[in-house]
Amino acid sequence: MKKGLKILLIALLSIDLTTVMASSRGFNFDKSKLTFSSNSKKENVVSNFNSKYNLSTSISNIDSETEESIKTLTKKTTYLLFGDFNNKNESSKDYYNRKNEFYNLRYNPEIPKDENDIIGLDRNSKEYIDDVISGMTLPSIFSQVTEAGIIINSYGDIRITKSNEIIISSIVLPNVEMKEQSKDNPMEYVYVQTNLTMYYYYKKLGDEWKLYYLYGDTNEEIDEYFDSIENTNSMSIAPIYESQLSTIYNFDKANKITNSELKNIYNNNLDNLVYLSANYNNLIVDTANGFFISDGIIVTTWDFIETALVRSQYITISSNGKVYEIDGIVTANPETNIAVLKVKNNGTSYVKLGDSNKLEVEDAVITLTDKTGVDPLIQKGIMISNENYIQTSIPLSVGTKGSPLFNQNGEVIGMNTSKSVNSSISISIGSDILKEVKDKVSDVPFNEIESTSFDDLKEKYYYEKYTEEIVKNNIPDSKWKEYSKIGNVDELIHLELIKASYKDGIVSLRYQNNVSNMIKSMSFASTFRSKLKEEGYQEVLNTSTKAVYKNKKYQVIIMDEFNYLIIVMVKL
Repeated sequence: MKKGLKILLIALLSIDLTTVMASSRGFNFDKSKLTFSSNSKKENVVSNFNSKYNLSTSISNIDSETEESIKTLTKKTTYLLFGDFNNKNESSKDYYNRKNEFYNLRYNPEIPKDENDIIGLDRNSKEYIDDVISGMTLPSIFSQVTEAGIIINSYGDIRITKSNEIIISSIVLPNVEMKEQSKDNPMEYVYVQTNLTMYYYYKKLGDEWKLYYLYGDTNEEIDEYFDSIENTNSMSIAPIYESQLSTIYNFDKANKITNSELKNIYNNNLDNLVYLSANYNNLIVDTANGFFISDGIIVTTWDFIETALVRSQYITISSNGKVYEIDGIVTANPETNIAVLKVKNNGTSYVKLGDSNKLEVEDAVITLTDKTGVDPLIQKGIMISNENYIQTSIPLSVGTKGSPLFNQNGEVIGMNTSKSVNSSISISIGSDILKEVKDKVSDVPFNEIESTSFDDLKEKYYYEKYTEEIVKNNIPDSKWKEYSKIGNVDELIHLELIKASYKDGIVSLRYQNNVSNMIKSMSFASTFRSKLKEEGYQEVLNTSTKAVYKNKKYQVIIMDEFNYLIIVMVKL
């Protein structure tokens, strides 16, 4: 087959509305095989819990109109900083117009006069300092982006939080290309690919939001930080990670915390921290941390529990060499991203709660995390904001969401969430919600605390069995026998397969994500993608919405399209 025709067929097959779900006759589906149903709404799950354990529902501090305007401004800032990724050959005129418009975003307040100063301005005023910061930062970052030849390929998630008079907006730019000095020859540059997260600090000037500060973090920078800890720090105490935040924040309070103080917090809470893993057969599909907030009661993040309900068969819980059996889920609040679990073993120790409302910007904070279940790590940083959500300068490893956030006295004043995992700003829920949890369970004898079992929730809300009436075949038995072996696709994609087709060496599969809008369709392919790598497939493309794998015989394209996961397997 000609290459151009084969590419065209991939596109046609991926959008073909006439093909239908593969049947047990063609696909040899086991009728007990599970798929996830459309009635798996988080509201239904939460309503299953006893109402006496209900938690507060909202802690948002940004109105929807402001949030939308900041999202629009974030997109505009990114476009002006990096250019149009659809136009790789920008003219000099367009470049300078873009540069000038980017500079026009700058926060430039009116500076008070001072006749006694040589330049006639009050250089001790907040306005002068702010003007200097924005006036130096914007041109510097624009030059760095230009010199690095950064090319963006797509836009990822935008997240917005508030810190006093500042709004911080972060945008993920997956798979950017940038120049880097060659390790073999420092006189030469090579292009590398990485994920880049940009942070924009906006302040209001009159009625308009203006760009006050910005910086970027790559995955490599964060990974190198954690690698340096693993390779050199035998005490499991991490060096402080200041990132570029030290330009606008003072880290003195965090720097003054001694290793002895950190070790006390570490030792006093080792038995309180738990490591949770969601498992499917012998594969771990997700991990999280949590901590005992009361005797036998654990708090962790709701998104971990939902992922576990969707993609795993069971949850394991361990703490400092001990293994706990989950009794059930007491309650959850998806909006604040908290879930409360009960284990069958009581007599556990638990954390001491503090008051997050007493924290001020630049106060020291500490977190204790465990990404493997055997090697806890303690880190320190500063608080950036305490407006409803807590923002800190502590980066987190993937899989440590749900870990506790401490004040300097070793009291838990928050729980880390997954909102900014693996970046230099982490977001935590404050102590008010944690105290609400503790109040609701502490006055009830342990044996009387009601919970719903993991299996019951999964059975009731998160799957239904295939029936012969809804499955039809559009792929020959012999072809499916060949293609289903690729990455063990029929076993490792846990979504409802609604369309399937085969033509001229190409299999196209369309799965519907009717499980949750909190979980992206691509995340359901993570285990499948790992299996492809295990089988020797080379990853030739990896963005937030598309991935491509290839070996000598097949090419596999994985795409996230609205609420669908599309997998196309091409015989080369």
